[in-house]
Amino acid sequence: MSDLLEGFQTVFSGQYPALLLSGLLLTVSVSLSALVVSVVIGTLLGLARFFRWPLLGGVGDAYVTVVRGIPLIVLLSVVYYGLPTLGLTLASFPAAVLSLGLYSSAYTSEIVRGGLSSVPAGQIEAARSLGLRRGQAVRHVVLPQAWRVALPALGNELISLILGSSLASAVTLQELFAQGRYITNATYRQFEVYAVLAVIYFLLTFLLTRAVRWLEIRFSRGQALPPRRVI
Repeated sequence: MSDLLEGFQTVFSGQYPALLLSGLLLTVSVSLSALVVSVVIGTLLGLARFFRWPLLGGVGDAYVTVVRGIPLIVLLSVVYYGLPTLGLTLASFPAAVLSLGLYSSAYTSEIVRGGLSSVPAGQIEAARSLGLRRGQAVRHVVLPQAWRVALPALGNELISLILGSSLASAVTLQELFAQGRYITNATYRQFEVYAVLAVIYFLLTFLLTRAVRWLEIRFSRGQALPPRRVI
């Protein structure tokens, strides 16, 4: 027991707390940035697939099918290590954001499509009768209602991105898990370091889960959305 306590004291001594904090901040930054990419691409995919836009609807279906069939670690490797062979080299942060965003957008499109499905079909006709064009009706009437339903599910997607960001260490991003591995190599305290990482991830996701639950209660419309995934 004394050796265990000494190990935890070692983890929280010297420069290690600062390293864990910097890793945590980078984890949150890359996750939030990836969520923005995911929402932008996922919204376009969700609209194209829901309204069956010519050509784009089929492309969206193919994109979702392909991306959901590829492990995230493989997509990270393709973006970071594969794209340079095509003349496009990305630093670790943008490579991680792009990979996580592209991967998450396939699931976000399902969330958006579920939100769109919850909006009564007569909303567009009602908006058209008021003089709005179809595009304006979708942008000003349908999408705001769909986002109201989809918002809690997007919170769950952010939690998945935070957990998935631990794989970004594979592309040399010094996020929380990568900093933990550095501390492990420096101190040889595997159990203590990974226990601390587990607690940090748990507290972060627990707080987000409580926030998501609050949003679900506040914005619940009785419409079932796609279940949360786990990376």
